[in-house]
Amino acid sequence: MDDYYSDGPTTAQDTKLMTKTAHSFRLAALLVASLFMILASGFTPTAQAALSETSVKALDTISKAFNATKTMNGEFIQTAPNGDTLQGYFFIERPGKIRFYYSKPSYTDIISDGKTLSIEDRKLKTQDIYPLSKTPLRVLLSENLDLARDPRVRQASIADDIVSVVVEQESLFGDGILTLIFDREQSLLRQWTIRDANGNDTTVTVFNVETGKPIKPSVFEIKYDLSPTND
Repeated sequence: MDDYYSDGPTTAQDTKLMTKTAHSFRLAALLVASLFMILASGFTPTAQAALSETSVKALDTISKAFNATKTMNGEFIQTAPNGDTLQGYFFIERPGKIRFYYSKPSYTDIISDGKTLSIEDRKLKTQDIYPLSKTPLRVLLSENLDLARDPRVRQASIADDIVSVVVEQESLFGDGILTLIFDREQSLLRQWTIRDANGNDTTVTVFNVETGKPIKPSVFEIKYDLSPTND
């Protein structure tokens, strides 16, 4: 994949910017990972909010379509609370595998190979490693999504062409509110917003999405020989 997304030569200015913002980009990457909270096990259940019959039907349709989708790829734009944006490419193969490849000025690469989650800095050639079972990323990668009956779903709203789902989330990386936006007609995930405990919103929008397309196994390979990141 790197042949198609070349970073180009390193400059002193690139290195200075990368060093100054590396920690921020890793935190942003963890916010993207928070999307996958919905199906994660091991959290304390809460009483499920009452959903209308129309909402339950819409969520069942979305869950059924999502469960039938084994691969997904496309592009994303991530918008930080201050309005700054990052963008890149994503690849998903359920169950267990995912890659979020950030374009410059970020050098972040989020990879799950089905057992382990890596957040890699491609420029520094370092990474943070987490067991997939201990991170939010296990969520979307599970085999069975059931939004209508998930106790973390607090609200579902239906407009003409979208379905909005509000989820209470808890993770190793902090608590917050996750709002998922699905295309009502195609049942595709289009956008999600994570509101943290301080009320700050980070939004990720996906586009040019393809489903059912074979993905090379090498896309999900983790470089286990890389050094850990020094915070």
